[in-house]
Amino acid sequence: MSNQIPNNVVPSRSDSSDTIAMVLEIIFGIFGILGMGWLYAGNIAIAIAAFVGFIIVAFIELAIATATLGFAGCFILPFNIAVAVISGLKARDYVRNTGAHGSILYVIVAVVLGAIVLCGGLNLLFGGLSALVGSSTY
Repeated sequence: MSNQIPNNVVPSRSDSSDTIAMVLEIIFGIFGILGMGWLYAGNIAIAIAAFVGFIIVAFIELAIATATLGFAGCFILPFNIAVAVISGLKARDYVRNTGAHGSILYVIVAVVLGAIVLCGGLNLLFGGLSALVGSSTY
């Protein structure tokens, strides 16, 4: 018995970039930050589109949930999880088909910049509110 690989079988190289992209996309997507798997894969355009699109959808879902007194929340959570899983699978396929190698540096930079923007925005919001409230007291 020979241990040689037949001519028509191409051995696959072991690379976990596709799995990491999928896992990042699903986990961050479940928490409302869709696009991190795409960012890891190096497709910045789709990462930005997924993130902005998901934020827009989240505001629409919030309006629908408010209008239905929370009843729509029963459908919104499974929908968002399904979107995150589908996007994760698409990110995995993108890495497999293009041979892209992920870079965790993109994800780290995005998380740090996002935290800075979020903290700055919250500071402006609550700082502005406290200035308004503080100015109305004597």
